[in-house]
Amino acid sequence: MSKAYFSQPWRTLPQNRQENLDFVKSYQPRNNKAKHLRILLHGPVGAGKSSFINSVESALQGRVTGRALTDAISRSSFTQNYTAYKIHKDHESYYSFIFNDIMGFEQKTNTGVSVADVILALKGHVKDGYKFLPESPLQGSDQGYRSSPTLEDRVHVLVCVIPANSVSLLSEDVVKKMREVRLAASEMGIPQLAILTKVDETCPKVKKDVNKGYKNKHLKKQVGKFSMLLGIPPNCIFLVKNYDSEVTPNDGIDVLTLSALRQMLTFGEDFLNNLPPTKDAPLNTAVSLCPEQLHKAMGGGNSSPSPPPSPPQPLLSAPWRNLPQNKEEDLNFVKSYQLWNQDISHLRILLYGPVGAGKSSFINSVDTVLQGRIAGRAPTDAISGSSYTKKYKTYKIRKGQGSHYPFVFSDIMGFEKDTDRGVDVDDVILALKGHVEENHQFNPTQRLKEGDEGYRSSPTPCDRVHVLVCVIPADKVSLVDDKVVKKMREVRLAASQLDIPQLAILTKVDIACPEVGKNVNNAYKSIYLKEQVDKVNTLLGIPLNSIFLVKNYDPDPNFSDDMNALIMSALRQMITFGDDFLSDL
Repeated sequence: MSKAYFSQPWRTLPQNRQENLDFVKSYQPRNNKAKHLRILLHGPVGAGKSSFINSVESALQGRVTGRALTDAISRSSFTQNYTAYKIHKDHESYYSFIFNDIMGFEQKTNTGVSVADVILALKGHVKDGYKFLPESPLQGSDQGYRSSPTLEDRVHVLVCVIPANSVSLLSEDVVKKMREVRLAASEMGIPQLAILTKVDETCPKVKKDVNKGYKNKHLKKQVGKFSMLLGIPPNCIFLVKNYDSEVTPNDGIDVLTLSALRQMLTFGEDFLNNLPPTKDAPLNTAVSLCPEQLHKAMGGGNSSPSPPPSPPQPLLSAPWRNLPQNKEEDLNFVKSYQLWNQDISHLRILLYGPVGAGKSSFINSVDTVLQGRIAGRAPTDAISGSSYTKKYKTYKIRKGQGSHYPFVFSDIMGFEKDTDRGVDVDDVILALKGHVEENHQFNPTQRLKEGDEGYRSSPTPCDRVHVLVCVIPADKVSLVDDKVVKKMREVRLAASQLDIPQLAILTKVDIACPEVGKNVNNAYKSIYLKEQVDKVNTLLGIPLNSIFLVKNYDPDPNFSDDMNALIMSALRQMITFGDDFLSDL
């Protein structure tokens, strides 16, 4: 097997098209208020959205079709109208799903579909046949605006379509637009997937045999890169080769197409089944469920002729993530952890994030739990508007007389939106590689470079970072500046290219949700905090199961087993990820 390919596929598909074909043919929405499932395709110009619709129809009809118009040479969007495509099941009926094709995104603001129009489409406000005007988004008074959309008019699954050979070439402006759409869909609870098209143009052997798609190492990397760019989990990203030059059906193409389609139907069905039972209930709008925000959402107390509906409950009846019943379990794991690699003296965990996120406080909190008393070695500041941490500082935690735990934390200056303030992205990337010496003082206006004092020219494996942890305050997820998000994503991409595992912790959960302030055991029951975890996933692309909730010991002076359980749960995962990384060195 060539070095470009794995011996076994990194994703297993059915051996033939029939299994998924049978599923698709028999699919019917169980929600009796929806006769069909609506799938909206979005992405940059020329990604292959219309071609994918044709490929699905070809797979289902058993012949190559071309109803959705495509263009192989146009550099602007060939699709101009909002068009719904039903696929004939027989002469008298249709399949129980509809594709909506939409104008593509372009880099300039006055070309391509506008983000606002796509969001209106998600909500069902765009009428079929509406012609998009890039310079003039759809308004409520326009002819193409549907004022009272039904459940069937709304989008039930959002699919991002990207050419596999252009993942690294996507402009920042187009990525930003797609992320805005993704965030809006997330706030409505709409499930999301992605398909990477043109896999045959990316890899010559895949062109000859599309069955090699999920064995190809380059395509796996493209899936990883796209996951990092947009935040869609890798297991929700599918490889596709559309019908373009073929004139007869191809089983290999159909297997890829139907595999992606089946997942779209599965996600959409789950969405329809989880909708509120009331007739006019809106799709899951991301309303904050903490008391002060509920008051605002309900009109700030304005009088009404009829009593307002009961406010939604801020807590779920059962946690959306389970921690060990024995609160000592994770603590015992951490206390007994030993490095197996004798060449490594410690596992290095680097914390990064915006100013004031609680990076230093988390280090103190870990120290507190392991020492059994309140600790405060990492300096913190509760009121400073700029980064209180100025130097690259490593913290070892004492285990006993003359010994330390086999992991260290590296604390770093926080990110700020201005280019001349906060840590520079390049300095963080140097830290990942081990080039930043202990106690180096960061200079936001001057990046560290080789030859400077503070630059380590020959880092050892112990100097390098083994786990990267993003720290974000749960009460300010929506307030993180776009420029700060961009910096964090650049660091995350660099770490991914170095194969460094990554997690995130959301701090200040007690401030974000008063119910958690009353009882920290409510953290993983809080609906509001679950929404914040989803937002971080969307903003940065960190998988949901790698984002943890934490309440730091700052300013809380009272030792708490419940706080310890949250802190140790996050730390155990950091250690587990880091240990896996070291085992692969």
